[in-house]
Amino acid sequence: MTRHIVLAALLWSSVAASGSEVYTAAASHQSGSFFVEVDALVGVDVAQTRALLTDYNNLGRVNPAIRESEILLTREPGDYRVRTLTRACVWFYCKHIEQVQDVIESQDGSITAVVVPELSDFRHGYARVNLWQEPGGTRILIRSEVEPDFWIPPLIGPWLIKRKLLSEALETAENLERVAKKAPIPHNTPPQKN
Repeated sequence: MTRHIVLAALLWSSVAASGSEVYTAAASHQSGSFFVEVDALVGVDVAQTRALLTDYNNLGRVNPAIRESEILLTREPGDYRVRTLTRACVWFYCKHIEQVQDVIESQDGSITAVVVPELSDFRHGYARVNLWQEPGGTRILIRSEVEPDFWIPPLIGPWLIKRKLLSEALETAENLERVAKKAPIPHNTPPQKN
């Protein structure tokens, strides 16, 4: 997921940002894959948080790096194929990154997204988001892994990509609260077939 998705620091601990707290934020790189983990509390109830994260046609609301997002296929409620187009810039190097994921909204409340490599700019990838209500808002645990299928500048490139992925995840957590306070959140509605 996102996208996600997704950089001011590699590790943040108990950072307050407009009512939200980030307990853990880490990014790593190993064998060509990038791993991100974020554990945060946002001052929004779990239903609003879930509605924003599953509004697949409007993911740019919570992650401005996402330029386009759309549901390509609805197999059944809670089982979607979602496409995103993201503009990622690291210093002087910018790239439009296309990602198609099969997304499952599970009965336990988790959201899992698996990259479809043949339709994406990634060799493989997944993201899992767990949400639960706490007294101060919604606790969000995001774990993701992606392996890009595009050129990354050697030496400093992996370090910069880790920072970028982490900052986007942290920005998404902060934006959930900001967007939820601005306007009502629509429930996910698949595109109409003509």
